Amino acid sequence: MSWILIEPERKRAVNLSSRSAVSVERHWLTGDVQARFSLIMGGDEERSAMELVKWEVVVTCGGDKELQVKEVSMQVEDMEGRGLCGRDSLVILQEAVEKGKRKRGMSNEGKVRYEEFVERKREMRLRKQRREKVLDMACIVVGITIFVSFWCSILFRHFSS
Repeated sequence: MSWILIEPERKRAVNLSSRSAVSVERHWLTGDVQARFSLIMGGDEERSAMELVKWEVVVTCGGDKELQVKEVSMQVEDMEGRGLCGRDSLVILQEAVEKGKRKRGMSNEGKVRYEEFVERKREMRLRKQRREKVLDMACIVVGITIFVSFWCSILFRHFSS
């Protein structure tokens, strides 16, 4: 899937192409075929993993006898799975145009980078869940401590009088 965005004023362009689909699935409700083409941007030495974004083009095809393209959509998503608004995605796109460099690599490099992105995203989600679990346990311990302290103070007052 080739997406080349051109900025005519500065005579620059950015290549958002993907050599092959990272996944092809049948939609569970409509039965249409959805091919996902993905490009991961960021993750260079000067950028942290938090700044990785996924540009994904979803091509939906369907039909009775032969497949026809029904819909093409572009989505931009950060490491936490949030879709980026137009302004945020345009800032990232402008940065890509400014740098003007895109490495040419192996034919499966896009899929490998996509899988690394998904793995990092999964690890980030697990770390977040562990953090929340520790916080939940701390809140429970504090709650139980307050409850026991309250009843101990009531019992102490009752038996001391």
